[in-house]
Amino acid sequence: MANTESSRLLQKFPHQEPRPIVERADGMYIHTKDGRRLMDATAGTTSFAVLGYNHPEVLDAMRSQMERFCHVDYNIWRNPLLEELAEALLSQAPLDLDRVYFSGNSGSEAIEAAMKLSYQVHFDSGNSAKTWFIARDQSFHGATLHGIAMSELPILEFYEEILPSNCARIAQHHPLYFRKPEESLDDYARRCAEELEAKILEIGPERVGAFVGETMLGSLVGDVPPAPNYWRYIREVCDRHDVHLILDEIYCGNGRSGKVYCCDWDEVTPDFLCIGKPVAAGYAPLSAVLTKSRFESIIADGQGRIQHGHTHQGHSLGAAAALAVQTIIHRPETLKRINVLGERMRGWLRHELGDHPYYRDVRGRGSLFSFEYDLPRKPEFSLQIAHVMEHEHEILVNAKWHRVSFTPPYIITDQEAERLIGGVIETFRALAKNWS
Repeated sequence: MANTESSRLLQKFPHQEPRPIVERADGMYIHTKDGRRLMDATAGTTSFAVLGYNHPEVLDAMRSQMERFCHVDYNIWRNPLLEELAEALLSQAPLDLDRVYFSGNSGSEAIEAAMKLSYQVHFDSGNSAKTWFIARDQSFHGATLHGIAMSELPILEFYEEILPSNCARIAQHHPLYFRKPEESLDDYARRCAEELEAKILEIGPERVGAFVGETMLGSLVGDVPPAPNYWRYIREVCDRHDVHLILDEIYCGNGRSGKVYCCDWDEVTPDFLCIGKPVAAGYAPLSAVLTKSRFESIIADGQGRIQHGHTHQGHSLGAAAALAVQTIIHRPETLKRINVLGERMRGWLRHELGDHPYYRDVRGRGSLFSFEYDLPRKPEFSLQIAHVMEHEHEILVNAKWHRVSFTPPYIITDQEAERLIGGVIETFRALAKNWS
């Protein structure tokens, strides 16, 4: 074990040496106690710090709220700020999404809430047998037991004995990996939807409640946009069998894809849309589920209340931070810059590395994209990229397994983007030169 005797914290990685102490952070930079100034191109490692650190507009909104109160229970008291935030979140939401349920602190809680809400709607509609959920391989939907059951992550397989048993999976949707040579993208999209329908029929439509999917497969496989029409065909299957569509945009929503909601690229309306990380951008923990007023009516006429809740859901200080964050994200110039700069960064990677023998793909949307490579000992190679970028270029990047995943904050400048992409290109070439 690493030297952790002086810490009272239960360490997540007890064999690792402790990371440096953070003295302060500003913009997209972290300043450590040992004197380093690191460009955080990961937006907080898990892509929550989409506006960087210490954004003045967000801090001003939080200070103003703290002078009034930090939190009141929104199930008991009315907080007009939550109404403003709900209006902002719904202002560019897909058609028919007209209600917001503030689920708690984390994306995991949003997924849990959506699954419970979905079942309660079925239950209160007289369909109490609809207890099954279907997800896809190579997905991650959070750290609750239901979230783990819907995910595929080998390190969590030891939990299998205590996971809910009413969860099934179908193949991941990944055109690069699984589209057959003779298939068009549309044919592949249809085949994936047919696989979902086959699974629903195998379990029994009267027993399946919802299909859960990341709008764009996330960091496990490396930011994979769906084939055109994929979600439209999935929506049709769900509608045929009264199966709810739950989209997970905890990682890819709230501007990350270049639109406020990633599913807007696919012109699909889910029944439940889960959002988390960029909602309050790390200034406070806050998550939510966007859904439909007709479900509220079903619950009102059924059990008369939502049978789910948490102490800190709709946290008042978090709502103040989130409203300021969403105001910035919703500005047309913010979204335009995410798209333009994201496309430019992907273009640099393709131009400089597209003919490299280890190059496999560059893909993504907006400021969420991955560079995938194919070479021996990929996980070790990725760790070397991350190490060199941090210690020689003073840039933090998310390099794991078979790819570098790019999730820079929305405030990144042109010069910082050039430094980031240039550093990855230089590091990749240098390491690949003698790699075997």
